Amino acid sequence: MADTHRLFTVTRWLLRVAGYFCAFLTGALTLAFVAVVLALAALLLMPSLLPIFSIPLSVEGVPLHTILAAAVFLVAGGTIGTLFIFLAIRATSGIVDTAIAGDPFVADNAERLKRIGWLLLGIMVVQFLSATMVVAIAPDNNIAGHIDPGDGGPSLTGLLAVLLIFVLARIFRHGTEMRAELEGTV
Repeated sequence: MADTHRLFTVTRWLLRVAGYFCAFLTGALTLAFVAVVLALAALLLMPSLLPIFSIPLSVEGVPLHTILAAAVFLVAGGTIGTLFIFLAIRATSGIVDTAIAGDPFVADNAERLKRIGWLLLGIMVVQFLSATMVVAIAPDNNIAGHIDPGDGGPSLTGLLAVLLIFVLARIFRHGTEMRAELEGTV
């Protein structure tokens, strides 16, 4: 039992570190998103500023406005994905906390697992949409060949993980209902 408690303690610590890192990364990506949107707006509204700051009109043959437009979707997708990961980490922390307390089979954990399943599915959708938008923005050059139309598509492993989490959530829900019935009859 001591090994289990140690495992949960280490897991809780790792989840906290990961949560802080995701919060930091979400903030940094949000700032990056604002910067890219402002740069794109400045490029489109005031193109005469480019020569003043020695900003090239293209990089490796890709127009700057195409790069910035693609960056908007990539950074937005990264921000949303990181936020979803942060929320999944928080839900997982709640499950670990109930396990440390000695009773992980509670209705809240079933809801947490279901939320984690939806968040993981959301991450896959965001990845797919971000990659699809980048390919739509730059179909000819794919931003110098760095984005593949298949990138971010749903993986079978990811879909299986989401399905397993939803099944596990249902098992937790059923287990808590059975426990409530059992406690009511005793």
